Amino acid sequence: MTVPQSVISPIEEGGDPEPPREGLLRAIERTRATIEEETAALSSSARADHSEFRLRKDICLLDLSRRVPAFDRGRTDPILMTALLNLKDAIIRNQTMLRCHVNAARTVSAIILETIAEEESDKTYSRRLTRKSAWP
Repeated sequence: MTVPQSVISPIEEGGDPEPPREGLLRAIERTRATIEEETAALSSSARADHSEFRLRKDICLLDLSRRVPAFDRGRTDPILMTALLNLKDAIIRNQTMLRCHVNAARTVSAIILETIAEEESDKTYSRRLTRKSAWP
C-alpha cells in the first residue's frame, strides 16, 4: 500500500526541516485534509478503503505528535488556533459519519445473526402461528 504524497512530511522526504510553526500548520492541514477525505468517502456511495485511511491518519498523528513539542506558543497564535479548531470540527464530522457506519454494520449483523439462529432452531420452544394451541 502506498501512502499519498500529500501525507508525507518534508522531514520524511529527506528535505530540510521546516520552521516549527509552519511545520505544525502544514501537519494540521494534512491531517484535516485526510480526515475530510475519509468523511467524504464515507458520505458517498463509493467504497472507502478503511485500512488506507487508518494508515494515513496514523502517519498524520505521528507527524503531529512530533511537531507539537517544538512549538510552544500555540495558545497565543490565532492562525494556529483557527487551524486547530478547523481540525476539531473535521474530527467531529468524521466521528459522526463513522458512528453511523458502525451502527449500520451492527444492525445488519444483528439481522444476520437472528436469521441464522432462526434457521438453526428446531422450533421446539417457538409458538406455532399456523394453528392454535390447546395451551394458553
